[in-house]
Amino acid sequence: MRNVDERLEPLLENPPAWLLPGGPESDVVVATRIRLARNVSGLPFPHLISAKQAADLCEQARERLGGIFPDNLAIEPGSLSQADGDLLVERSLASRDLLESSRPALVLFNAEESLGLMVNEEDHFRSQSFAAGLNFDVAFKVSQPLMHSLSERFNLARHRRFGYLTACPSNVGTGMRASLLVHLPALSRNNTATQQAMQAARGAKLAVRGVHGEGSRALGHLFQISNQLTLGSEVPAQMKLVEDFARQLVSFERRTRQELLSDASSRAVLIKDIKAHYRLLCEAPGITSAQALNSL
Repeated sequence: MRNVDERLEPLLENPPAWLLPGGPESDVVVATRIRLARNVSGLPFPHLISAKQAADLCEQARERLGGIFPDNLAIEPGSLSQADGDLLVERSLASRDLLESSRPALVLFNAEESLGLMVNEEDHFRSQSFAAGLNFDVAFKVSQPLMHSLSERFNLARHRRFGYLTACPSNVGTGMRASLLVHLPALSRNNTATQQAMQAARGAKLAVRGVHGEGSRALGHLFQISNQLTLGSEVPAQMKLVEDFARQLVSFERRTRQELLSDASSRAVLIKDIKAHYRLLCEAPGITSAQALNSL
């Protein structure tokens, strides 16, 4: 085992709960995530906050949310090595922007990695809750104890008409991003099919991004699909929009897989590619994370 911060050692020993097999539609949908953005009323947004204000907010979060997050899983990103920070990004517990920020910040998460919170990222609070497969009900339910605690212990910025106020106007309203991590190996082998699926998503007012969200690449045929609109509709409607599209996408991917395997020529090319990737994994003296994802 490589040398890591002792608080992060369990992350190397066990997969997160949302990666365990058995979730609904898990042959295509890897995981469900609910991200909720909240801010403290009267406090400048993180990009305008002073170092003292940021540090005070981190301390308040640590003290007031201790019942939800174990203290040893409350981590200051500035205290981590680059490798440890990369580990948090890989596990979807922290964003690259948070790690690269110079202001005081905090990352909190539970042992199962089903619930996490970033303090002083783009917003004062950004929670992330996860469930295996396609399961918005469970992912949303996981987030609620934290949301109730934030509402009780902090004066959150909320407009009577517009809803929750956020640093980025595109998040105003519910402050929610309901997203799915989908694995599309069959569609990804057909550029036309991939483009059709992505265009359909955008036509449904959904965002399509790489595995780690905005600004990231789609590695290993993994894509993140999420709602874009947070203003003018309620949480259930926003989750349903993503889920309805996902169910169509699941059917499309499964059908494409069957077509790929039933056609002798396509199957032969697939087997050839699998052998090439297997050789790379077994014989290469070293490979990058991107190569590993694309081969596995």
